[in-house]
Amino acid sequence: MNRIAVIGNGGGGKTTLSRAIAERYNLPLTHVDSIQYLAGMKVRPTDETRTILNEIANSPKWLIDGFGLIDVMENRFGKADKIIFVDLPLWRHYWWCTKRQVQSIWAPRSELPDGCNEATITHTTRLYKILWKVHFKIRPQLQTIFKTPPIKSKVTRITNLDEWNSVFYNGFQ
Repeated sequence: MNRIAVIGNGGGGKTTLSRAIAERYNLPLTHVDSIQYLAGMKVRPTDETRTILNEIANSPKWLIDGFGLIDVMENRFGKADKIIFVDLPLWRHYWWCTKRQVQSIWAPRSELPDGCNEATITHTTRLYKILWKVHFKIRPQLQTIFKTPPIKSKVTRITNLDEWNSVFYNGFQ
């Protein structure tokens, strides 16, 4: 495994899972959030984000954790040896995001650029809206993409905590 994509809604443990898998398979790890956001939670211009993520996807070894634009994800999926789709129930994403928001009061996520403060009501409200949108708008698009013949055989779908733990502790086939 030289190229692994980890995708799924916010708060599903993608980053924790990605760190473990990147270490296990000795892959350089890229967090999409670290590309999409600049210091101070400013959003990087879309074309710059697209270029950077596609350049990483063109390299020989990587683990990319997160979303990005749909065309960039499809490019990544086409090049990936393995796709891990964290598809937990929506309530779990909300629960784990809430825990993450509280934790960010004391310790910002290390994968974000400096000065990115997620511990605000504004950011939390935005995050909750994104969780809903991803679940009901983007997730169905991903499910359609994951049914296509060149992609289908690469996907490992995680739908519950036991499956998440299995991949975290044991890797995947």
